[in-house]
Amino acid sequence: MAINTKIIKLNDKLDIVDGNREYYIYFERIGHRFSRLEEIIHPDQKADFLEFVRNSADEKEFEVFKFRKHTDEFKLNIVQVFEEEKGTERIKCLRLIEIEDMFGYVSFIDNETVKLLSALSLTGETFFSYERKTNVIQVLKYSNGKRVSIFDQDIDLWRDLMIQNSMLPENQFEEFRTLVDNMKSCPSKIYSTLKCAFRTSGKIIESLDFIGTRVEVDGKISMTGIIASSTRAKQSLAAKNLLGELQIDSLTKTYNKKTISEIAVKRLNEAKGKERVAFVIVDLDHFKPVNDAYGHLAGDKVLEQSGEILNNIVGNNGFVGRYGGDEFFIVLNNVESEVLLRGTLQAILETVRNNFADSFDDIKITTSIGASVFPDNGTTYDELFKKADFCLYRAKDKGRNRYVFFRDDLHMKLYQQSVEDTAGVKYQGREILELKYMAAFMQNLGWTPYKAIKDVLEHMRETYNLSDVSIYYGENLNRIYCVGEESPLQDNARYVLGSEFKKLLDTNKRFVRMDFPEDLKDSPEIRDEFLRRNVRSTIQYILGSPEEIKGLVTFDRLGSSSQWAEYEVNCAVMFASSYNLLPEAIKVDFALYSKLKNLGE
Repeated sequence: MAINTKIIKLNDKLDIVDGNREYYIYFERIGHRFSRLEEIIHPDQKADFLEFVRNSADEKEFEVFKFRKHTDEFKLNIVQVFEEEKGTERIKCLRLIEIEDMFGYVSFIDNETVKLLSALSLTGETFFSYERKTNVIQVLKYSNGKRVSIFDQDIDLWRDLMIQNSMLPENQFEEFRTLVDNMKSCPSKIYSTLKCAFRTSGKIIESLDFIGTRVEVDGKISMTGIIASSTRAKQSLAAKNLLGELQIDSLTKTYNKKTISEIAVKRLNEAKGKERVAFVIVDLDHFKPVNDAYGHLAGDKVLEQSGEILNNIVGNNGFVGRYGGDEFFIVLNNVESEVLLRGTLQAILETVRNNFADSFDDIKITTSIGASVFPDNGTTYDELFKKADFCLYRAKDKGRNRYVFFRDDLHMKLYQQSVEDTAGVKYQGREILELKYMAAFMQNLGWTPYKAIKDVLEHMRETYNLSDVSIYYGENLNRIYCVGEESPLQDNARYVLGSEFKKLLDTNKRFVRMDFPEDLKDSPEIRDEFLRRNVRSTIQYILGSPEEIKGLVTFDRLGSSSQWAEYEVNCAVMFASSYNLLPEAIKVDFALYSKLKNLGE
C-alpha cells in the first residue's frame, strides 16, 4: 500500500511553485490553483505553520497541521521540511502525509497485508502471508469483495498436511519442503514453481508460481506474496520481455506507438464493467523552435527529460508511450474521480513548465493536454482517442499550457461537427479562421470604424479567453475603452512612459508579450506593476512611436498565467497596428464614443 505523500516546492518567498501528482490531487480546486501556503493551511494555524516552515532545518523534525483539501474539508497532516537541488540552487520543499493515510497504512501492514494486493487490481488471485514470530501462514483470496481463507495454520503443519494429503506430486515433495524452509528464513525475495491441488478440489492439474517478498514493520518480519497460475505468470513475464528493446522508445524510455496502442486496447478490454480508464494525449508546446534554434541534440534532450517526467508522474498508475514527434500518449488506470484526473494533468502541466523554465532564453516549453475517460466518453479505442485528440486541439486553441478533458455538455456538438468535417477541428484551422476574421475587420474599419473596433475586441475577448482588452490614450494615458473586467487598478497606463518599459520594446519595437510573470525577471518594476494589477499574461502594443508614446492597447489575462498562441499574438498586433494607423480624429472621436457607451454606429 503506497502512502499518498504530497510534495510542495517553494520559492524564497514561500510561494508554491510546484508539487507532485499527489499534491495536485489533494489540493486542486476546479478553476483555481493555490499559489500561497496561507491558502491551504487552517487560519488558526497560519502563524505557527509559517514559522515552522521558515525555521525548520532538520528533516527529522515534523509537526502536525490542518490543511484544506479540494473538498474544503480540513484534514490533519504530518509536515516535514527538506531541501532539494534545482540546478545550482537549493529550494525548500514540504512533505505532507495525511494522518488518516498513515494510520491506515500501519494498520494494513500489521494486520491484513493481503488487502494491498487486492487493491492493486489482483482481485481473484490467491495470496499468502507468513509471520515469522507466530510461525503461521495464511493462504487466502479475495473474491467478490469477500475474504476467503484456504489455510490459516502453523507453517510446519501446513507443509506436512500438503504432503500427507498428496496435494503435490511426489517428485516435488522435496522442492516444496525447500520452499517452506525459504519462507521461514524470510529472505528478501522468493520464487518457486510447483504443481499444487489446493485451488482445484484436490486434483493436481495446475502449476502455480509462489512469488513473495520480505516485509519488516516495527520489528515484525513476514513474507507476503501472490500465488499465481504459472501459465498466466509466464505469459505476463513473456509479454514484458518479448522484444523489449523494440517496445521501448530508446530516447524517451517510454513505450513506442505500436506498444502503447496495444496496451490501450488491452486495458479497455480488461476494464469493462470494472473501472474507469483515461486516455491522455500530451503535446509539447514550442518544441519545433527548440530544434530550429538550438539543434536536434537540444530537442532530443527535451524529449528525454519529458519522458522521464511523465514516467515519474504516472508511475504504477498507468502507461506512457511516445506516439510520435513531441506527442505522448498516456493510459491511466483506476480514474475513480474527476479530482484524480485533474490532479494528474495539473502535475504534468506544472512539472514540465517548471523543469524547462530556465532552459531557453526565448522559448517556453509547456504542454497542451487532451483527455477522455472510459466509459463516460466512449467504449472503443478509436472513439476515446479521437475525443482526447479533439480536446488536445481545444487546449491549443485556448492558448496552450492547459488541459481539456472531454465533457459531453461542452464538447459533443463541436466534436460531432469535427467528425463530419474530414479536416477536423485543428489548431491550424483556428489560425486561418482568425486571420480571415482580422482581414474582414480591416476591411470594415474603413466603412464603420467604431462598430468594427467594438465587434472585433468583443470577439477576441471571448475567443481568446481574455479578462479584458483596454485602450489607453492621451497625455495621462487614461483608459478610454474597455471590453471585459474594468478593474480600478487599471485606470491608467503611465508606467509605459518609464525607461524600463521602453527597454522591453527594443526587441519587438512596438509591443511587449508576457506569458508568465517570470518572463520579466530582468524588469522587476514592470513585473511588479503587472502583478499589482493582477495581470498574469498580457500583450501590450504602444500607440504612436517608441519615441513619442500616445497610447496603449492591452490584451490581459488576470489571475492565472497562460501561454499565448502565436495566432493570438499575430491578431492582437494586427488589430493594434491597424488602430494605430487610424487618423487622429477617429481615435479622438472613438474616445467620446466609448464614453457615451453607444453600442450602435
